[in-house]
Amino acid sequence: MRQVAMQYGADPKYPGGFFSWLARNQRIYNEFEKQALRMALRGRKRYSARTIIEVIRWNTDLRDSGSSFKINGNQVPGMARLFMETHGEKYPKFFELRDSLGR
Repeated sequence: MRQVAMQYGADPKYPGGFFSWLARNQRIYNEFEKQALRMALRGRKRYSARTIIEVIRWNTDLRDSGSSFKINGNQVPGMARLFMETHGEKYPKFFELRDSLGR
């Protein structure tokens, strides 16, 4: 994961602190990427990053009744951007990326 953070560094198109969050939460991004690829492989040309996170949250709550899946919604745009950086050539415009990150 450090390679990804070093590769992208403190890129202003990512939310502040995204790569430090990612280093601590790689499993969340891995699941996000898995579900996004699953939808893309099913023929979806576009999809919602927030929907994927909510599905992960739902499935985690069902599976792990003693804990709840917590993720700050501010990290979702970063995950969508990272997915597009790594898979955008094969799945162009799968996620709609906006210019502003709330700045």
